[in-house]
Amino acid sequence: MDAREEVLGMLNKAWAKLQGLPNANPLDLGAFLVIIIFIVTFLLLVVMTCIHCCCCGKQKYQASRVEPL
Repeated sequence: MDAREEVLGMLNKAWAKLQGLPNANPLDLGAFLVIIIFIVTFLLLVVMTCIHCCCCGKQKYQASRVEPL
């Protein structure tokens, strides 16, 4: 079994769990919500980091040059 088949198998299992989510118990719904909030928070932090560091263009913290005596 190659990597592509493994990924497709995992995606199929995840899709089956998502389809059964409306009938799931409250514990499963809470766990799913926590995972979704974690993923959204991570993606938001990555986007904010890219906006702050990559798009600003100028460096805020430059090392001071030390000249010999």
